[in-house]
Amino acid sequence: MSSSAQVNWPPEAPVWRFRWEAIDGDSEAIAFRDVYFRGMKVLHKASLPMIRVHYESNNGPYKDQLSTWNMRGPVKTYEHVQSGFRHLVVESYHIIGRYHLINRWFFRSDGLILPQLHSAGLQHPATHQHHVYYRFDFDIEGAAGDLALAHMNTGGNWGYGPGWMPLPKETWQVTISANSWAVIDKQTQRGYLINRGPNDAPCDAFEPADMYVVAYHGEEDLKGRLGSPRSADIFSHINNESIDGQDLVFWYVSHLHHQYPGHDGDWHVVGPLLWPIRY
Repeated sequence: MSSSAQVNWPPEAPVWRFRWEAIDGDSEAIAFRDVYFRGMKVLHKASLPMIRVHYESNNGPYKDQLSTWNMRGPVKTYEHVQSGFRHLVVESYHIIGRYHLINRWFFRSDGLILPQLHSAGLQHPATHQHHVYYRFDFDIEGAAGDLALAHMNTGGNWGYGPGWMPLPKETWQVTISANSWAVIDKQTQRGYLINRGPNDAPCDAFEPADMYVVAYHGEEDLKGRLGSPRSADIFSHINNESIDGQDLVFWYVSHLHHQYPGHDGDWHVVGPLLWPIRY
């Protein structure tokens, strides 16, 4: 069953404002819409439309979709305190085959956004990787005027600080060339830093990218219909379009490595860290 709610948190002095929804049909897990921090817009939408699973055996591959049909229980929202920071947590619990999955998002009082996928279970007795596709439709202070940056391991200075190279065209990258990214508003320099999660494994031949950044087109927002077991199909959205000062979509791919043999009940977690810049 579809569900949604408007959030203003914390209630006594809100710093986060957004609407979450879990919709029947071509679901993308929990989608967060019109996300504002301290009264300034951050995201038009954030979601997890797709998980692809590759076994190092003759099984699969698989494409999994977190939906209302495999969700167990309602979407939960609760407050959590850790290391002196308050967090609002929004999460859903899913069962797909023998996999148990928790889609958990933290919104911290200082602006950190921490999406996490927790996974336990084993569909087949073989080592495998879950490739987790997070879609961030940034609207930093509005849809237009945004720019993506990559922090290059080779250094250099392009006017945005040491190592920060602008990405003027649609592209994809791996962390061997860049170790973090940012999306900023060109005028205010306000934005968000996207850091690789501490538990994220390297990309591989099955999913060769750690990130994609593309121009926004409404018809390309396919939600759970995007991709197939053998291809994420995000490459088809890369057409050398300019994203310099445009409305853009940033894809971050987490890679969850599950080594076999191991305990079926062990929980593994991946996900990026999104830090505010000048908010």
